[in-house]
Amino acid sequence: MAFLLQVQETYIEEWHDCYLSESKKTGFVCTLQLANKKHRFYGLNDLDALLKEAKKRKTDVYLSLNAFEYGSRTTKTLKQIRNIGVDLDCYKVNVSVPKALEEIKQLIIKGKIPNPNLVIFSGRGLQLIYSISGGAAPAMAFLTQYITTQYIAELKHLGADTAATDVTRVFRLPYSINGRNGKQVTVEIWRTLEYSLEELYSYCTPLERRRKPVKRRKGTVSILPPKSGLKTLYSLNTARKNDLELLVTLRNGDIEKRNVLTYIYAYTVALILKNKQATIDFALQLNDRFQEPQKASEVKRTAGNAYDDAMEFFDEFQKRDFRMWYSTRDGIKRPMKNETIIEELEITPEEMQQMTTLIDDNEKQKRDTERKRKKRREKGMLQRDEYIKQQHDKTDDKLFKLQELLEKNPKATNKELAAILGVSIRRVQQLKKEL
Repeated sequence: MAFLLQVQETYIEEWHDCYLSESKKTGFVCTLQLANKKHRFYGLNDLDALLKEAKKRKTDVYLSLNAFEYGSRTTKTLKQIRNIGVDLDCYKVNVSVPKALEEIKQLIIKGKIPNPNLVIFSGRGLQLIYSISGGAAPAMAFLTQYITTQYIAELKHLGADTAATDVTRVFRLPYSINGRNGKQVTVEIWRTLEYSLEELYSYCTPLERRRKPVKRRKGTVSILPPKSGLKTLYSLNTARKNDLELLVTLRNGDIEKRNVLTYIYAYTVALILKNKQATIDFALQLNDRFQEPQKASEVKRTAGNAYDDAMEFFDEFQKRDFRMWYSTRDGIKRPMKNETIIEELEITPEEMQQMTTLIDDNEKQKRDTERKRKKRREKGMLQRDEYIKQQHDKTDDKLFKLQELLEKNPKATNKELAAILGVSIRRVQQLKKEL
């Protein structure tokens, strides 16, 4: 499977071109007002309304990076991936915004990260936006999240939020107000040329390898290996990473088996990052969200062991041409099964309802039933619409024939007309009223 080559270069002139443009029409972006949890959806024809919303300077309003079906902002309703974003809470690591900006520029010069299209000054930190030319299909969500996670690893020392990788996430709306300090959110355009997905991916460790290439040849196009097992691995682990972070949120950080969760999380992240120190840093950041954080030394040891196990698996997975195997005699620790994680972390049915991949057979059955019910409902609505149309067509035909009969024989009785048309006398009376 290869990336589609970009045919035509596209540019942004204003910040909103990253979200709504002639090349980004599919679906709707949406704002979220934190105070009332209210969403508002905007298509390309609603651009003026979105800009008007931005000018109102409301407090704590956020804007989705990507586009969804109208009325719903979930992974299932994703319609188009429009941006890749990295959220930098530099204040959490005692780095000022000016200092963070200088460091970002140095990383760009060194070729560690690409130059962002937008830099949003969120009030206390920074948000980097990389605009995808023409948008990307929902099927590429696993890749855009892989890219995001890799960029976060490069920016972790600036407070990059490890949990902000999901396609449904929202960043602050430009010109709104940050309620924590009353500052207005501002935005700068750093690069007008939008990126192809290939360009953004070229800054990452290739999916099929453990390390980045030493040199990146300018102008080369990255090719995604045509291995379904590799794509499945990253799709699964990206979704699992998001679910594990969600679990901590749902439990307000009250985690009983913290060491178990740390190991599972670090193993999962290791397969995405393929970098030991970055894996440990991600685990430390998750540990900070626990009500009772573990000692840093314990987290580092657990995450380090998880990384080693994950890389031993990945090396063997690579040797097997990215095909899973099920023999346990080799002693290699493969990724845990969903049911094992659910049992180990005691994930409840209520928690599973909000998760993407950490679900049991009962939840799968419920979702499958709902999917089929929705499909039948949609099909039924189409059948009903078609039925109504047919009935209208039949009525129009009867009216036309009745009119012809009356013109030829105005004195015909309703009984005679009914016999000719093949309907009841009462139906003839109704048709006459319509005429």
